[in-house]
Amino acid sequence: MPDVIVYFGPLELAALLAGLGLLAALAGAAWQERAARRRWQALLDGLPYPALLFAGSRPAQANSAGAAWRTHLEVQAVAGEARRTGRTILRTIPAVEGQAFQVRAVRLARAETLVMLEDLTAAGRQQAFYRNFIQNVSHELKTPLTVIQGHAAQLSERGAADPHAWSASLRIIADEAKRLTQLVDNLLTLARLESPAFTLERAAVNLAGLLEEAVLQVSDLAEARGLALSLDMTPGLPRLNLDRPRLKQVVLNLLDNALKYTPAGGAVTVSARLEAGQVLVAVQDTGEGIPADDLPFIFEKLYRARRTRGRPVEGSGLGLTIAQQIARAHGGELTVQSELGRGTTFTLSLPAAP
Repeated sequence: MPDVIVYFGPLELAALLAGLGLLAALAGAAWQERAARRRWQALLDGLPYPALLFAGSRPAQANSAGAAWRTHLEVQAVAGEARRTGRTILRTIPAVEGQAFQVRAVRLARAETLVMLEDLTAAGRQQAFYRNFIQNVSHELKTPLTVIQGHAAQLSERGAADPHAWSASLRIIADEAKRLTQLVDNLLTLARLESPAFTLERAAVNLAGLLEEAVLQVSDLAEARGLALSLDMTPGLPRLNLDRPRLKQVVLNLLDNALKYTPAGGAVTVSARLEAGQVLVAVQDTGEGIPADDLPFIFEKLYRARRTRGRPVEGSGLGLTIAQQIARAHGGELTVQSELGRGTTFTLSLPAAP
């Protein structure tokens, strides 16, 4: 076989180096493009509403809520107008019956156009909810403040001339101040639970010990109200990875409600059992029950169920909301079953393993 001589001179070397440089540039550009796409996807995924990124006239990326809008003609038209004019376009478009979306298209520095959609119907409901919430909180704050001011004025006018009225006013002022403190504490607790920065301080918890402690804490109150209070737990309950103070707060809230709404001679039972990988903690009473129309709403903020026979409604309406938030933070759920005149059972389900 004859020898083959390959001549590799300066021109060939220059061509090789140029080719390698071009490949490196293309690889760098591709890497930068992928990095840019990852950054954009992270941004889109972090938005709480549908969002899409158009590259030219084509929707290149979207978050999960925005994926359904890729082929929507009106969304494409708004994005196209923003791309052509270089201006931010804001337009309302109809969706399914009873819904409307506001589309905002923003032309970016390059060829991209960012499109964001807001559900105007949901936003309107949320605004109405918070208006109601603020009105209710204002009412809850105003009532005890008015009572305190009235009795403080009586104390100022009468002095200590009427010891009976003096002591009665002092007692009422103390009760209303306690009510105010509880409401403010509940509002602060709810704000912390709903904060993105909220975290549970978990540790291994002996659930049986926690329930025994909670029942003992309210036993004197149950005795004073003439109620039978009992604890029924199946043996061998596992230790759970929980935020102990928060979970105890849930149990005490449920016990407080059960004792409050059960007439003398009734019974309140706390039970715990392991079932299908869940630990179920139930607080059952033989009280007046909750009207069926109220049951779907009792975990909503400041909602208080009606009482039978015209009895006054007690509490701020935040306790069950807080209890449900704590249950869900633990990966569990709080449910209720009730029948008028026969009592109520609240059941807290918690995963047996974290």
